[in-house]
Amino acid sequence: MTKSEAIEQVRKAKTGHKKWMSYAKAIHMGIKVDQDAVPMMETECSFGKWYYGEGQIFSEMDSYQAIEEPHEMLHQTYMKLFKARKKPLKTGFFVSKNKAINEKQNHLDTLMKQLNHVSQILMDNLKEFESDLKNMSDLEFRQLQ
Repeated sequence: MTKSEAIEQVRKAKTGHKKWMSYAKAIHMGIKVDQDAVPMMETECSFGKWYYGEGQIFSEMDSYQAIEEPHEMLHQTYMKLFKARKKPLKTGFFVSKNKAINEKQNHLDTLMKQLNHVSQILMDNLKEFESDLKNMSDLEFRQLQ
């Protein structure tokens, strides 16, 4: 892998993340999404495959390590949002349909806020990692491999 290829992978991750967040917003609003927008494990997305595969050559870099936790949290929160949207309303003798709808929407809103927060952290960390890669000399980069 060349330095420019590594930087390109980070840029693809940022672009893919923005697309992924648009899916999350659609799910939040109750819009049906394509099968490729269904949540998956952090190791299964295209960035995760690179991060946990070929990208491991950067595992000693702090900025690389800083990506893992928000990336995992993002996938976990996205899964919670997806499941919460699909979960049927719980109504009954003491819970009206309107109250159940409001409770579900409040829960979805909370999850979306969490997702947006984690998303911003992840994007900041990806930018930092990209910056570190750009500032690395060719010699330093070759020594990683």
